[in-house]
Amino acid sequence: VYKDYYGDIVGVPGFTLTPVLNRPLSRGTLTLASSNPRDHPLINLNFLNHPADVEALIRGIKLALKVGNTVAFREGLSARFHDKVLSGCKHEEAYSDAYWACYTRYLATTAYHTCGTCKMGPSSDPLAVVDHRLRLRGVSGVRVVDASIMPRIISGNTNAPTLMIAEKGAHILREDWLFSAQKQF
Repeated sequence: VYKDYYGDIVGVPGFTLTPVLNRPLSRGTLTLASSNPRDHPLINLNFLNHPADVEALIRGIKLALKVGNTVAFREGLSARFHDKVLSGCKHEEAYSDAYWACYTRYLATTAYHTCGTCKMGPSSDPLAVVDHRLRLRGVSGVRVVDASIMPRIISGNTNAPTLMIAEKGAHILREDWLFSAQKQF
């Protein structure tokens, strides 16, 4: 799909305005395939399953087109929209909302900053599998210290918050180790 749509402009100087869905409403699942730790988990991204996600991206595409069509872009940068119709969406009226919905389903991608697979939260939350001290509920001796404990995806890069989680995890482990060592004496 990518090669078909962009193949004739590869290597041509240009730029891209890309709408980003910071707070998707679609939710996926991560499930163990079996009790064998060597078996790959079953991952269902459920990507763009919620209609509001597609609607938001359509609005983003329309805004990007407006920005790209301003005098500053057209005259200052000689900007021109890549107006090739996506082959898989030829059945839709070009550039209609239905076309952009189809386009989005073909070309949208994730930003690879996954999180939320081991939600942290109170014991009253049936979806929270990690407690406030980063312990995995129901499994002794296991803590989760990464972006997977974030209950919701954040709007920015996950690097800094993940470093903060790691710092907090190190602090908790040090506290628990010192408390355990003091109890022995």
